[in-house]
Amino acid sequence: MDRFQRSYLRLMARDDYREKKAQVFQDWVGQLFRKALKGDFENIRLTQGDGSLDGIILSESAVVAVFAPRKVTQSVLEKKVADDFHGAIETLEVRKVELKKFIFVHNAEGLTKGIGTLMLQLQQSKPGVTVEIWTFENLWTLMQTLSEDDIQDFLGLAPTSQMLERLEMPAVREVIEHLVSVQEEPPAMGELTIPDPDKLHYNDLSETCQHLLRGGRSKHALVARYLEGMTDLRTGEAIAEGFRRKYASCKAGGMQPDDTFATLWHFAGGNHFTTPVQHAAVTAVLSHFFHTCDIFDNAPEST
Repeated sequence: MDRFQRSYLRLMARDDYREKKAQVFQDWVGQLFRKALKGDFENIRLTQGDGSLDGIILSESAVVAVFAPRKVTQSVLEKKVADDFHGAIETLEVRKVELKKFIFVHNAEGLTKGIGTLMLQLQQSKPGVTVEIWTFENLWTLMQTLSEDDIQDFLGLAPTSQMLERLEMPAVREVIEHLVSVQEEPPAMGELTIPDPDKLHYNDLSETCQHLLRGGRSKHALVARYLEGMTDLRTGEAIAEGFRRKYASCKAGGMQPDDTFATLWHFAGGNHFTTPVQHAAVTAVLSHFFHTCDIFDNAPEST
């Protein structure tokens, strides 16, 4: 698997992690554990009597509890961790099994920092039990243990660097036509912004997103050539304005840089198209507009 594929898969994994909620998220996590720990992980059927167990890692005497409500507060999250921890202990004690590890998986990352004290309290109450709070990075580490076939079965087929290198005009045209279909009336031609070479680093984008943008940059000439050949020369600026508005909305909502990137990737057609070649074209078009219009911030000029 090449680096471009792996970067794409991490983007998809992060997007799934962020967007899935409730039972859908629980099923997604359960599927990952079953693929990564074949024969060593058992899902627990969802019932009122599941005893705070969503799954068990047999070899580690570990309970996995999963939580991804549509809305959550710090107090609700902490209560859920504590309730599931004590519920798991009680359930296993009834079965005469000693709990050795408790893994709580959730996707409310912004609230994780406040759980440290609670984790310490729980471990002190049961010294023989290790308590772990899992968010995206833990799940991604587990995903990286999967075979190439398994991870693509889990996250979807990934475009390769070779697909990007061989990208041709028809694939770019599909993405541009999609973007035209979701744009408003093209604006009047205005002054074009000169791209800033330090833009990638200034916006705190992860290496994953930076690598995708760098990969897409190899096809900037192809994208530019298609836009220049269009009858209405305002089309490129109309698409750029759509990206600016979407970016402004993400920024106003306090979205993290990588999540903003994923949102823009989907805006460019990521969730509209289905094949790896189409997704390579989406990446190329997004990279073109990243470097040629005001989505993400330019680094301040030095004085």
